[in-house]
Amino acid sequence: MDSWEDQVRRFMLDEEEEDDELFLVMVPALQLCMYDEKIPEHTSSLSGAQKVKEILEGHERWCKVEFRMESHIFREIAHFLRVENLLCDTRGVKIEEQLGMFMFMLSHNASTERLKKKFQHSGETIHRKIMEVFDIIPALTHRFVKLTM
Repeated sequence: MDSWEDQVRRFMLDEEEEDDELFLVMVPALQLCMYDEKIPEHTSSLSGAQKVKEILEGHERWCKVEFRMESHIFREIAHFLRVENLLCDTRGVKIEEQLGMFMFMLSHNASTERLKKKFQHSGETIHRKIMEVFDIIPALTHRFVKLTM
C-alpha cells in the first residue's frame, strides 16, 4: 500500500503530464494567433499621389468628376495653400493629395473606408490630413469672404 506522500507524488506527476499535453496544444495555437500573417490592405498599383496626378493630368472631365473643379483651379488652390503656408507637404502626403482627399470626401460624401481604398493610406493618416484641411477653413474664410454691413 502506497503512503499518502507517494499518492500525492503520483497525483502531481499525472497532473504535470496532463499540463504538458495541454501545453503542447496551447502553444502552437497561441503562436498562430500572435503571428498571423498580415494581409496587405493597400494593394493598388497606384499610390494616392499617383492617382491625384493621373486625375489632374488626365482628361479634363476626370478632375470635375473626382474633385468637382477644373484641374487648373485645383492646382491654383494647392499653390495658394503652399505659398501661404496654410498646408505643408509631409514625407508621405503632398498638398495636392491632401486637397484631393478633402475635395473627394466632400464631393462624393466619401467614408474613411472609401478614402483609404482610393488614396492608399491608413485611416489615421486620412483622418489627420482631412482635419488639417478643416483647420485652415477659418483662415480661408477671413481671406475670401467679405461680410457686408
